[in-house]
Amino acid sequence: MSSTFPVFSSELVLPNYVPALESGFPLWDDAPDLFSIFGSLVCPVEVNPGLEKTNLDKDERRKKRKRSNRESARRSRIKKQKHLEDVRSQLNQLNTDNRDLVNRLRYVMHHCQHAKMENDRLRLEHQTLHDKLLNLRQALVLRQSQQSSTCVTWSCVDSTVVTVHQNPSMITEHVM
Repeated sequence: MSSTFPVFSSELVLPNYVPALESGFPLWDDAPDLFSIFGSLVCPVEVNPGLEKTNLDKDERRKKRKRSNRESARRSRIKKQKHLEDVRSQLNQLNTDNRDLVNRLRYVMHHCQHAKMENDRLRLEHQTLHDKLLNLRQALVLRQSQQSSTCVTWSCVDSTVVTVHQNPSMITEHVM
């Protein structure tokens, strides 16, 4: 359905593509057909110069928005990467601190165990020396009782009183 137009004619011949109602007004559903005839025309003058400028503005805004979005995404990636590096650095520092604390705890536990063993050894030695001291005291009392003819009374550390008479078989203990 192409139309030929005279190039040098003052009249423009347009076929009637617009259907009309009985009232003579075109149907709006068929409005795109109204402008389809202009698509085949070669016009040296723009039909609507504001429309192309608006489209150029829209394209320019869309390009600008895309650039802005790309830049924002790039900044977001850089920020995320920096945050990830900071978290990794913090993780490494915490792991180092943790190893240091574990080593210090092991050192303290080792020395605590060593001190406990030494303490147990000293308690055992104390008990052994205490028992020897009691035995020596008893032997001393016995010897003193054999040398003297009178009765000897001795109080021990654990509130026991020992009385020794001339006869060693007569030793009696009294608890106070």
